[in-house]
Amino acid sequence: MPDEYPFDEYSKAKKTEHIVNAIYQEYLKASRSNPPFNSAHEGWAVIMEEVDELWEEVRKKKANRSVAHMKKEAKQIAAMGLRFIIDICDDDNQR
Repeated sequence: MPDEYPFDEYSKAKKTEHIVNAIYQEYLKASRSNPPFNSAHEGWAVIMEEVDELWEEVRKKKANRSVAHMKKEAKQIAAMGLRFIIDICDDDNQR
């Protein structure tokens, strides 16, 4: 463990690194199986579909929620946000 990190901060950094890597892997998976977003409207619609899927799980009673399913949907939202930035907002691709 690096000396410059207190234990708690080091743990948070490693956990964050793991989550960001999982989001990136989800982005790569989606990019390989689907063409780039054609427009900002399409990208927004895909993100909102993922948000709706997360909302379906969140609105359940706590005892009936699946943390694994919430993580999956949150990861997909983040990956589609990354994809939106790359496909739509990149200076070379503004659609």
